[in-house]
Amino acid sequence: MESQRFNLWDESWIYVTDEQFVLRKVSLMEALCNAHHFRDLAGETETQNFAMLRLLLAVLLTVFTRCDENGTDSPIEQPQQALKRWETIWNNGQFPAKPIQDYCNHWHQRFWLFDDSHPFFQVPEIDGTQNPAKKMNGALVESKNKVQLFSLRNGIQKEQLDNDEAARWLVYLQSFGDCAAKKPSPKMSWVGSIGCVFAKGETLFETLMLNFTLLKSSNELWGTPKPSWECNTPKTEKLTEIAMPDNLPELYTLQCRRVKLQCENGVVNSYIEAAGDYFEKESAFVEQMTFWAKKEEKGVEVIYPKIHDATRQMWRDFPTIMGIKGEKCGVMKWIARLKTNNCLEKTKMVSFQIVGVVYGSMCCGISDEFSDRLQFHATLLQDFSRKLQEKISNEVENCEKLATAVSRLAEELEKACGGDGKTASKHAKEQFYHRVDIPFRQWLAELEPQQIPKEENQALESWRKTAQTIARALGREMVEQCGIQGFIGKKVKEKKNNKETEHQYNAPKAYQWFLYQTKL
Repeated sequence: MESQRFNLWDESWIYVTDEQFVLRKVSLMEALCNAHHFRDLAGETETQNFAMLRLLLAVLLTVFTRCDENGTDSPIEQPQQALKRWETIWNNGQFPAKPIQDYCNHWHQRFWLFDDSHPFFQVPEIDGTQNPAKKMNGALVESKNKVQLFSLRNGIQKEQLDNDEAARWLVYLQSFGDCAAKKPSPKMSWVGSIGCVFAKGETLFETLMLNFTLLKSSNELWGTPKPSWECNTPKTEKLTEIAMPDNLPELYTLQCRRVKLQCENGVVNSYIEAAGDYFEKESAFVEQMTFWAKKEEKGVEVIYPKIHDATRQMWRDFPTIMGIKGEKCGVMKWIARLKTNNCLEKTKMVSFQIVGVVYGSMCCGISDEFSDRLQFHATLLQDFSRKLQEKISNEVENCEKLATAVSRLAEELEKACGGDGKTASKHAKEQFYHRVDIPFRQWLAELEPQQIPKEENQALESWRKTAQTIARALGREMVEQCGIQGFIGKKVKEKKNNKETEHQYNAPKAYQWFLYQTKL
């Protein structure tokens, strides 16, 4: 029998950075009660931090949906009550300790990492795929067939996990687990199948509060909190389709995998994994931390979570971020509601971060992960800023047109020199977005939504000139570098509409077209 060992409320296992930017390892209790003293979560990867953020939010949402800041039983029954509770905690500048400690005392038994009946985020027994511990370690990204060249660990240290590491990667696994497990093959894990996004504050407390959505986007109350650890009997059925959760603690602790950690000599050396719970993604607006995009299926328009493209800067999806091409992210709607109800200060800037993983073939294994961040005035999220949102979206589309023009110029210049143009075209487009990236972010952060129309138009015109200048400077550099052969040019036979045609490519002709395409 496995004895109770390593309780997450008491043991240090969550990485954070403190006010002096020093890395610390703290318990679940300390992470919540002292969140105002920590700058951020600081786990091994950004995706692990995102999974940990959702765990912390599940606890907070469960606690403060049921009781007020004083620890008095007071379930939220009215939307205005939810906003008032949020504002009281925000103005206090920290999470009240008593309600959290009371909850810990009541559910302490369910937070043992190793337990005979209720191991945290696991099942007592499961028949599934047995994996070595290192497969759970997202910082290694290594398989039996592909050894990491510059590994963070060597020898036996690579094959095992300490209890605190196992706890962190267990939380990560339930969020981003791949589809490699058998008996039967699982569905994609929920968090791994959405475009993850969350609000970032100046402290961990602010980050948690900005994502602390106490109401649905429709301004309705959530259902009764049902975090996984409050379930009387751990689920053991494999590949189980469930009803879409109606509350965030249940969603944020969704057990997408049935897992059982296995120990030897006090360390985790392997784990058993099998398919767990899943539900349909269409219009799953219970999820607050994703962007949405419209798709057409069998002539019907549907809305699904939008997966991030790891090769695109976050600002390039600004129309999606603002819900112009789909549905706005729930967290962003929540912050807009806080602004409308004067729960946040007028000058508040907000930063949003996206995270994601790149799965391997057939969604087996994780080959990479990525993250990006964007900052702007919180007022920009409000409905009265809709026209400005659309104008900014037009500027993003204008950047797309400039990038296309730069890309085509590079292609034609390379063809004029005897190449096929494909490599140069892709590289030039990447170069343009690299050069325009920081200027756009700075411009967006400085843009004030409540400017008078004249100042607003001047700001938009200023940016368009900046983007044009960057594009034309890059185009001029490419022309100067193409050499005499590029100016002489070359005739190239190409197929268009199943007909072979001959086209003359040269630098002067290509550059003239480019200047026309990039004029204001």
